[in-house]
Amino acid sequence: MPITTRDGIIAGVLPPEQILKVGAATVVGRHYSPFYVAGRPGAAVANVAGTAGLALTSYPGQIPFSNPVSGNTYLARLWANVNTPGTLILCDRLWHNSGLSAVSAALQSFTSAAWPARDLDGSTNGRGVMIGFEVSTLMGAGTPTFKLNYTNSAGTPGRTITTAAQVAAMAVGSFIPIELAAGDVGVRQIVGWTLSATMTSGAYHLVAYRPIASVDIALANVGQAMNYLTLGFPRLYDDTVPFFLWLPSTATAPIIQSQLVYTQG
Repeated sequence: MPITTRDGIIAGVLPPEQILKVGAATVVGRHYSPFYVAGRPGAAVANVAGTAGLALTSYPGQIPFSNPVSGNTYLARLWANVNTPGTLILCDRLWHNSGLSAVSAALQSFTSAAWPARDLDGSTNGRGVMIGFEVSTLMGAGTPTFKLNYTNSAGTPGRTITTAAQVAAMAVGSFIPIELAAGDVGVRQIVGWTLSATMTSGAYHLVAYRPIASVDIALANVGQAMNYLTLGFPRLYDDTVPFFLWLPSTATAPIIQSQLVYTQG
């Protein structure tokens, strides 16, 4: 049964999860994934799942999460303190892949494995599911556009979107959210990916993810907290794979301290 009262929230609160990530230098206005850097949890290793990818129910390096014995899980509190201003975004990592070429300008066709049932509705349809380009090995000098071919969350095939030209030499952890075609609200499946030109070198992955919550850090080293009310009391479905994205306001390497409090019932 869902939690519907404040007493239910309080009764189901779990011990907080303490997070510390020491990141690398960032680029203002470009999302950064601290997935591959040390801290708590430890650094993740780049996946080798192949182009069809892997639907995720857990992954080493994720923020800790455990399914409830019964009932549902919700985010009750998100606190963060970072040494530089920006926005910290908590996401669920549903799927990722590997094996895409950084040097080919041809269409790379594949059919992504079905997402786990963790979209906004707790289904596999993909409402609210976004796609990101995540760098695990320094990219080379190329500056291509990206073209994503996909089926949207309504089940409409043949959808495409092309991004603006990217920058050269994207560092490890660079994360580029891919826009969706007009009217779309999520992705159900990926069926193709194209670079308009070679990136000359590097390794990257596509990631299907769902943003869950965010907290704005307006001042360096001044913590900010969001509670169940200001967060909108988002549900985290069973087997959620939480990870952070950082949207920086400065190029300073972030030191991210955070605390997540789940409630279950």
